[in-house]
Amino acid sequence: MTFISTTGASQDATPGLPPRFEEALLSLRDAPRPRRLILDEVPAPKRLAPYAAALTAETTDNEAGTPIASGRLVVLHDPDGQDAWDGDFRIVVMARARLDQEIGADPLLGTAAWSWLTEALDEAGAGYHALVGTVTSVMSETFGGLELTDSCTHAEIRASWTPTTPDLGPHLAAWYALIHVAAGHEPLSATPLSLATNQ
Repeated sequence: MTFISTTGASQDATPGLPPRFEEALLSLRDAPRPRRLILDEVPAPKRLAPYAAALTAETTDNEAGTPIASGRLVVLHDPDGQDAWDGDFRIVVMARARLDQEIGADPLLGTAAWSWLTEALDEAGAGYHALVGTVTSVMSETFGGLELTDSCTHAEIRASWTPTTPDLGPHLAAWYALIHVAAGHEPLSATPLSLATNQ
C-alpha cells in the first residue's frame, strides 16, 4: 500500500519529485499515529500547487454507524514558493466532530475548538507560521415524517499554515491529536504509520 499519493508526478517516478517534497512525504510515511483511526489515501487537489498529497482519517468509534470524528489533511508544495504561503509548503486540514447539544450550544465552543488545534501543534513540536482558519458549529435535525427523530451538533475546524521545515511528521501527529480531542478522547499511544497499516 502507498501511504501518500502525489499529483504532478507518478508514484513510480519518485526520482522526478522535488527533493524537498520527497523528504516531506517520507516524513509523513514514518510518522507515528494514534490507534483507533482509519486512514485512507485520497486524491489531492490539482489546482492549488504543482505537487500535493492528501489523507483522510476517521475514528473507529461511531454513533449509529457514523464516525464520531473525521478529518482531511492536504500537503501542498510549490518549489518556487507562494507569497501567500510565505514558504514553499502549505498544510490544509479539516476536522469534524459530533458533539453533545449542550457543548454545541456553548458560546465559547469556537475558541475552545481553535485551542485544540493550536495546542496539538505546540505539543507535537510542529514549527509553523501564517496560521489561519475557521470554526463552524452546525445543528442538524432529522425528521421522520413530521416528527423530530434526532438532533445533533457538529463542529468543523478548517485551518491552514506554513510549516517551517519539510519534516511534516509533527504536523501529521498534531492533526491526528486534533481529531481525537474533537471526538472527546485523549490521543492514544502511537504506532508508526508504516507498521500500523500492516496490523
